[in-house]
Amino acid sequence: MTEPRLCVRRRSRLTPALLALLGAATLLSWGCARIGGGGGLGGGSRSSKPRAVTGYVEAVQAKQRGDNATAIRELEGATKANPDLTMAREMLGDLYRAKGDYEKAVPQYEAMVRLDPYTALNHYKLGVSYHFLQRLQEAAAAYLRAIKLDPKDASSHMNLGLVYLAMGQLDDAVRYTEKATLINPSSAVAFSNLGVVLEAKGDFARAESAYRRSLDLDSRQTETMLNLGSNLIKQGKTADAVSIMERVLQQSDTPQIRKRYGDALARAGKYNDAVKQYESALAKDPNFYPAMNEIGWVRIAEFRKGLELEDHKRITALDMWRKSLQVNANQPRIQTAIKDWGEKGLFAK
Repeated sequence: MTEPRLCVRRRSRLTPALLALLGAATLLSWGCARIGGGGGLGGGSRSSKPRAVTGYVEAVQAKQRGDNATAIRELEGATKANPDLTMAREMLGDLYRAKGDYEKAVPQYEAMVRLDPYTALNHYKLGVSYHFLQRLQEAAAAYLRAIKLDPKDASSHMNLGLVYLAMGQLDDAVRYTEKATLINPSSAVAFSNLGVVLEAKGDFARAESAYRRSLDLDSRQTETMLNLGSNLIKQGKTADAVSIMERVLQQSDTPQIRKRYGDALARAGKYNDAVKQYESALAKDPNFYPAMNEIGWVRIAEFRKGLELEDHKRITALDMWRKSLQVNANQPRIQTAIKDWGEKGLFAK
């Protein structure tokens, strides 16, 4: 059972200097606490409270200097001295999340939603951390709680849609990502993600519209342009796709982008054009093994399409895969492909 909460203004015993450092937003977070301890400055022994606040203040100062390592150390001490110091918990979680350490961020945000279950942002941050850890059911539950508290939270709607996409619940994925675009129609990211979800559902025409709307809002999105190019190729709009891909290459000509271009062409059955893109990727980085792998798969596709009569294509594929393994030996799928399409595997089919 949730304990009742009282939200009141309190007189602060902090010095004016500390008040200025902590800021008004922090003071407001102290003003709401559960009856019976917890929240804000509550919890912990009387002697530990000043020590925890001092540690938090020193962490803020360290962060302002750009010394995040010291800030984290001070915050860890502060939360140990007073486990219910919400401002320290939140800042520590944010610092862990910023460095990609979601395992350590989760306990901080879990404490935040326990101490302050009525703030949507707390649940959103917990959802993001679960999301990156692929704890999808928990991420979905956290985003749903955030939405219940703040129905206009576009980010939680969008991320929940992506969680449902990862879980294969495509109808729910479309519903929530689409709602994100309605809540925030100026979000290029929301429209881009809607395009990804719609494409996963096989609705290529609506996906194209979403990608184009996203690019209208922000034309600099390389990933969205790549997705649009792939989408157009799937729809048979090859000329438009080539134009989009060439625009991408003008912005950033990298091996990764050349590979994505090649992947799109390969899916459209344009094998020679695909191989040219993979070869261009390798010209930029001779050790870019993903391009080697794709050349192999294209040659196998051609080999099968030609009724397995052009054996030189199979041999080329094997050569490329072996070269790829020289760069990165830890590729089980490629190791299996070599066994399947090697000479013994061929006659065993």
